[in-house]
Order: sequence, then C-alpha cells, then structure tokens
Amino acid sequence: YAVPRSMVRASVIWLNYNSIKFIDIAQKSLESFLNLDFNDYEMIVVDNASSDGSFEVIKKYIEEYKGDAKVKVVRNAENLGYAGGINAGWEARDKDSRYVVFANNDLIPTPDSLAKLVECMESDPDIGACSGLIYFGDGRTVYSAGGWVDEIWMASGLCHKAPRDSCSGLEKEYYATYPDGAYSIVKVEAVRKAMPHGKPFFDETFLYLDDYLLGLTLWNRGYKVKYFPHETGVHFHGKTMGKSALFYGYRAHIALSYLVHTRYTSIRKILMLERQIYRLVSKTKWRAVKEGVALGKSLVKN
Repeated sequence: YAVPRSMVRASVIWLNYNSIKFIDIAQKSLESFLNLDFNDYEMIVVDNASSDGSFEVIKKYIEEYKGDAKVKVVRNAENLGYAGGINAGWEARDKDSRYVVFANNDLIPTPDSLAKLVECMESDPDIGACSGLIYFGDGRTVYSAGGWVDEIWMASGLCHKAPRDSCSGLEKEYYATYPDGAYSIVKVEAVRKAMPHGKPFFDETFLYLDDYLLGLTLWNRGYKVKYFPHETGVHFHGKTMGKSALFYGYRAHIALSYLVHTRYTSIRKILMLERQIYRLVSKTKWRAVKEGVALGKSLVKN
C-alpha cells in the first residue's frame, strides 16, 4: 500500500572524493540535494578521505546551511570507493528511513526527483530499487534510463549516449537489470533481506561492479528493479575518476563473468584468453584482468 507522504522517511547519501577541480558542480549538487521538494528526508554527506581541500569547502557550506533538511557528515579515514563510501553512509542512516538514495557529487538533481523516485517505489511492494532518466551535463544526451547487463557480461545505462529524441520508450516505465548508481533509490527492507551482509554493496567491489550486483541480487531474491520515466537530474560523468574509470569498468566486466552464469559461460576461458592478450599492449588492462578474476572468485565465495 502507499505510505502517506508525511510518514515516509528517506535518507540521501551524497558521496564526495577530491572534488576541488569541479567544486562548482559539487556545490551545486549538494545545494540541490539539500533543497529537494520533499518534506521528510535527511542528507548524509560522506567524504572518502579527500586530500585536496574539497571536504573543508563542503563542510563550511554545510555549517552555513540554513535550510530545513537534517544533515549528517561522515568522514572516512581512507578512500573506500563508491561501494565502501555508500555503505558507510548506510550505517549512519536514520533507522526509521524506509528508503535510501545513493547520489554522486557530480549529479545535479531536479527539485521533484526524490518525490518521483519515492512514487516509483510505492507503486509496487515488490520493487526493491528504482532510478529515473538521467542526462549528461548537456541536458540533452541520455546518460542512463536504467541499467542493463547482457549475456556476455557487458553492462551500461539504457540509451547511454543517445540523443533524447532518438531513444524510444523513455516515456514509459519498464524493468531494468540494475538501478544507476549515479542517482537511485532502494527500499531498506529489500536490501536487508536480499543482500548477504544487509548493506547495499560489497566493500571489495570499490567501483563499477557495485550497482550491477545490487540489481542482480535483488532480482534473484524476488524483488524488481524499475526505470521510472521522469527526469531526475544531469550527471557530469567522470569528474571524480577520470581515466581510471576505464580500468574499473574493465575489471567489473571480468568479475561479472565469474558471478553471472549464462549460456555463454562455457566460452568464458576463451574470453579470458582474449583479454590476456592485452597484457602485451597494456599493463593497465592486464592488471584489470587479474584483479577482475580475483574479485569474481572472492565474491563467488560470499
């Protein structure tokens, strides 16, 4: 049943790491999240041991904030990546929160986005997670309309890099493999029941495998993941990670091949051989292969 809005509590976890080079975007993101058109939510600002002065700028902004949102600040002693950083915020959430939102520091939300995401969650008791339509910073090119994972372990946002008018169906609700980690919402009860450790992510994934596994695990435990046809924000993608995003994306692809069994699992060794050829031309990709294999095997044990 739909919970009256006055009874809904939501915790928004906003993650920061070394954002001084794009501090204008990070501040706009934080400001927008602090002023969402939603009555009853808290902001949990998590800093992943930033060393560039961005935490001090953000902390000062929060100290001077005069709005109505309740704000908590968590400072990690080391960089725990997206997975560990969000998990730290998860532990700090208000225990009465029904929903938890994950947000990057380079995403600027629309004012009514949280209300719409909650609306998505309350439309069906079996929905465990949801995300909406997210654009790149130009406001015209689609960053994500929900996430997909295919049978050869590739993953991306639906309609990723497509112009808005060239991707049909965005005005309709549909199921997705996973909720996009840049800005998404989960049901606390679903995470508690579905995830092995009762928290949304496996700390060791660090980056880029986290939201894939969350969505896949929710589906495997009887919950649904949905795309909600409402613009929720713009994402200035890659501001934090830069070129290292390629490494973690490659690593996630390899690890997924150990975690997700498909009709192509029997040729996984061929895939591994193909990837290992990159050792001859790229030490970074070879390291991604090695770490991806190790990560996949360790997560299988969990």
